[in-house]
Amino acid sequence: MIRANGQKLNIRRVFVSALGVLLIVGMLFLFSGCYSADVNVKSDGTGVATITVAKSEGVTADSVKEKIEKEIYNGVELVSGEENRITLDKITETENALIVTVSFKRIGTVGGLGKFYYKNASELKADQELRGYIKKLSNGKYPQIHNYDDSFYDFVGRSTRPKKELAVLPKTIDGKELTVDEFIGEDGKDNAYTLENDGVFFSFFIAGFEGLESVTFKLNGKITVIAGDGAEVQGENTIVVKPLKIKTENVTRMENGEPVVVQGEETTCFFGYAYFIRQKNNLPLILGIICGAVLIGGILAGIFTGYFKKVVKGPKFRQFIRNYDLYLMMLPAFILLLVFVYKPMLGITIAFKNYKAEDGIFGSETVGLKNFIDVLTLPGSSFWMLAKNTVILALLKFVFGFICTIGLALLFSYLKNGWFKKTVQTISYFPYFISWVVISGIAWLFLATDTGILNKIVGFFGGKPIKWYETPDYWYAILTFTAMWKTTGYGTIVYLAGITSIDPALYEAAVIDGAGRWKQFLYIVLPGLTPIIGVQMIFSLGNLVRDDFDQIYTMTGGGNSYLLETTEVIGAVVFKATGNVASYSSAMAMNLMQSLASLGLVLGSNVVIKKMGMQSLF
Repeated sequence: MIRANGQKLNIRRVFVSALGVLLIVGMLFLFSGCYSADVNVKSDGTGVATITVAKSEGVTADSVKEKIEKEIYNGVELVSGEENRITLDKITETENALIVTVSFKRIGTVGGLGKFYYKNASELKADQELRGYIKKLSNGKYPQIHNYDDSFYDFVGRSTRPKKELAVLPKTIDGKELTVDEFIGEDGKDNAYTLENDGVFFSFFIAGFEGLESVTFKLNGKITVIAGDGAEVQGENTIVVKPLKIKTENVTRMENGEPVVVQGEETTCFFGYAYFIRQKNNLPLILGIICGAVLIGGILAGIFTGYFKKVVKGPKFRQFIRNYDLYLMMLPAFILLLVFVYKPMLGITIAFKNYKAEDGIFGSETVGLKNFIDVLTLPGSSFWMLAKNTVILALLKFVFGFICTIGLALLFSYLKNGWFKKTVQTISYFPYFISWVVISGIAWLFLATDTGILNKIVGFFGGKPIKWYETPDYWYAILTFTAMWKTTGYGTIVYLAGITSIDPALYEAAVIDGAGRWKQFLYIVLPGLTPIIGVQMIFSLGNLVRDDFDQIYTMTGGGNSYLLETTEVIGAVVFKATGNVASYSSAMAMNLMQSLASLGLVLGSNVVIKKMGMQSLF
């Protein structure tokens, strides 16, 4: 519960407080009159705050809602750069008060309304910045605080109190004092209290809230260690913090755009930290019991119904026993597949989270399908333009790839001169081994506006040079042509193998019957290639929503803004997200949708190919 004398302040900037309580403190300072807040923090750092605002002149449900939406929301978005960090759930009006329910997102390192950390034991061990912060507190060295109203607090000058009293040292609930090294462990050593008692470290430092009488934090677990002047534990999970007056060296405020420096001003502060053990989640145990019961029930049913006996005597089990050595040889490959392919796939959970690097994949806040909805609906996402470009380019390469590859393979099969045939085939394979970086350089020699070969030819006939790299309309054709030039020759290998496997007697019989080249192709070559065409078509259709990002990125010079209309694809967005952690979640959501669409196309095309009587994958 938080109580303070009513004080009306104009909040210009509010930094996101994933803890939520400080956003609420800042919000309640907007109103006059008495108020209280009950803030509950869940184990993942999200939570709900219920605020009771006493009715007074000018305080109505509409005024409260307007203040929250116009002041708080805008301040949070401005400073954090993120939307929906807090959500107004409802406002209930009683005879004497307004009850406001606010949801808040995951706890993280906070600025603007104080300084906060919310880390588990393993994260605390690895976070050198946080470890240094705890050691500084133990020496009475406090952090600088940049408050929501542009005030700046520097605690360099602390002459009004002895240094010993300023030290923030941990102690257990039963009163045992701990050194910092005992609490967090020495660097490079696993001798920490926090590692022995795996839990969550929560640190808080608030400055400048004059009139705030106390702050209460309700944590989801049993508190075992507490530190900080004025901080007390009530019950097992509640911290009540009383304010302290500390003289700051200077306080910098912004008034009318000008800084104001105040020397030696006493500042109200709430600071300290706690360590608590999360409440156990019994859901895995319950699920384990259910699964165990189902497994035991299945085993008993198999025994009493004779199903296991039937399986053991069946041909498949006998085949397994006979070839057990082959299955054992598969085991290392299967383990490698699990470790290096399927385990990393756990990273796709980023698509369902508001990913923060400091929180990690599994520590980041879960947001469900929000990232997918945002990708599909937000105006700035441009998803449908990306999908259109990806599909059109893939479709062009699919159609022309089949026609060109099969046609070239057929022409190669008609060559009779062995030396000439090998030479031509080798030349056609060569572009496949040239990197897209080199090909982009070759394309530049042809397409450059002033020095390009094509523009010189156009100029020779009196035409105006074409700005290829500034005109998006040409790039579907350019990307398709360069892809065909690079891959067609190499793609003929599999079709040539299929053509050479056709019985020559069929050609001889066709010639005797008077069939020409075209009829031989229709009635001998094409049916002979049907198994290969079926499999290749399945793979190609699976890539219908994929993109050759390496080709596009190098050919367009790394994201040419003139050409985005036709060359920006999903792969480009995913690549750009690697340099921007804030975009990881939306990029992963987009990539996951692309992968699922590819899987659907593979499975669907496999069914269609099978129904057509062609060779399928499975």
